[in-house]
Amino acid sequence: MKYVLFGTGDYYKRFKHWFVERDVVAVLDNDPQKQGTIIDGYCIWGPSDIDKVEYDVVVILSFYVTEIKKQLIELGVSEGRIFHFYDLHELFSKERNFNNKNCLGKNVLLLSHDFSPGGPSLALYHAAAVLKKSGYEVVCASMQDGDLRKKLEDIFIPVVIDERLQICTMEELTWIKGFDLIICNTINYNVFLSKRDERIPVIWWLHDSSFFYEGIKAERLDEISTKNMKLLSVGPVPRNAMKKYKPDANIEDLIYGVSKNV
Repeated sequence: MKYVLFGTGDYYKRFKHWFVERDVVAVLDNDPQKQGTIIDGYCIWGPSDIDKVEYDVVVILSFYVTEIKKQLIELGVSEGRIFHFYDLHELFSKERNFNNKNCLGKNVLLLSHDFSPGGPSLALYHAAAVLKKSGYEVVCASMQDGDLRKKLEDIFIPVVIDERLQICTMEELTWIKGFDLIICNTINYNVFLSKRDERIPVIWWLHDSSFFYEGIKAERLDEISTKNMKLLSVGPVPRNAMKKYKPDANIEDLIYGVSKNV
């Protein structure tokens, strides 16, 4: 996908890292004093120069989105090709529809209970890094923000913070649809998995001791379908904790060893 970025001020500085590994064909700005100068290796053009390049979308990196959007439409840019920096998640989802020779064509969503640098979250961070390096399109999401979010962004993995993951089922969160695989980390995703689209493969990676199962309705765990789901455990403690509720479930081990430093 070919991108035109509009704006070189504060919002460009905040969001430019998302485009380091993407095909940026032009950078535009309305300020005549900036036009003709260089920023991050790009020559800054005026808005009317947009017809000099072939592009797929224009991303507005400015607070003045309404004015710039109107300006672009007047220049002949179709509204469907104009995005704001708040639309990046939607935009990068659309990006998956374009051919990418370096991608395996699999879109993986990794769900963490939080982004604090604890054991389960660190394990998921390293899993995300390995998947990305192996050629998968990777997105990480969490119920709560934390220090690992920036670490993920630093290796160009899109991040979603959605508090609704704490209380909503997979069926209720429409943005989940479209992924080829979902990896759920920890027992915290028992509500999320209680109603799901069984056409999407799920890996449920268990890290928790029996203590963390207290308060969870046993019937909910019992009723969670394991169709098209693989249950994995980091060792015997989480495996035995889940076996009390789903004794017939096949739970395999996926043991990890990661540094506390990332």
